[in-house]
Amino acid sequence: MIQVDDNPVTWHKGMTIADLLEQMEDTGFCSVVRLNGKLVSSPGFHETPIPDGSVIRLLPLVAGG
Repeated sequence: MIQVDDNPVTWHKGMTIADLLEQMEDTGFCSVVRLNGKLVSSPGFHETPIPDGSVIRLLPLVAGG
């Protein structure tokens, strides 16, 4: 089991951040993920495995001026 934004999500062996986002709704805003305190940007989503018991935060890209 993993935790995504305070919600429990079923984990499976070999799960990546890309896999997680594909199974969730409304994640188009997500360009950065905090995985166990470490920031991972969208180019790394397919290569980054999620360990069982992880805590994940979905973070939007915010532009300013």
